[in-house]
Amino acid sequence: MSWVALLLAAIAQLLGETEATVVGLAFFVAGLAHGAGDENDATIRPFSLVHVGAYLVTGAAVTALFLVAPLAGLALFLALSAWHFARSDVRMAQETRFAIAALATGGSALFRHRETERVFAAIVGEPLPPLFIDVLALAGIVGIGLAGWALFKGRRGSGHAAIAAGAVALLHPVLAVGLIFLTAHAVPIQQRQIRRYGSAAVWRAVAWPSVVALAGAAGLALAVWQGWIALPIVVALAFGMATPHMLTERLER
Repeated sequence: MSWVALLLAAIAQLLGETEATVVGLAFFVAGLAHGAGDENDATIRPFSLVHVGAYLVTGAAVTALFLVAPLAGLALFLALSAWHFARSDVRMAQETRFAIAALATGGSALFRHRETERVFAAIVGEPLPPLFIDVLALAGIVGIGLAGWALFKGRRGSGHAAIAAGAVALLHPVLAVGLIFLTAHAVPIQQRQIRRYGSAAVWRAVAWPSVVALAGAAGLALAVWQGWIALPIVVALAFGMATPHMLTERLER
């Protein structure tokens, strides 16, 4: 699947910014199932109604924060994303995970400063302070250094770090981060889940949440395309619904 994603990313980048953005978002949607089951060390099962309720309440709170204070919401989401990438069980060396986390968060700001600035400005609905992108670029520098170290030392998963470095340097920011998310995070986690619990158990656990998430993503995409809802509101909803997974994924084990 990773090679297919790389090929699609290359084609989308050549076609143009709109195609790159659409394919990048599709990568995010394709990776939704990795967090759609309630996993612990022994089992993976569907979420309980209590869990779903708590998830929705937390997601709504984060969505509200993003709508009231979009820059603070974006900063929180990026910080949690970096922590999540660095800590998730993807069967990679620590240096590799940290490199991927830093590159996913700040690599595009380092190599594609203006494009990244435009993407974030569209997300929050206003221009960002230059210092915000500069801080992210520093994370990108750290990511490049860690990726080089992991590759030099032959750390486990260092190839993913090398791909992440190439992605942020060569691809549109949305496409780059979507590719990293899918190939270096979502797919490895899904593969680990299948090895540990079996494909049937994983499917039973993630089927209905994945269908709901896919339907929601399709509905939001249609709403933006038709002009029924502003992009910052859709992003606030998406970030809000992703945050509870990042908060609990390492706390439930």
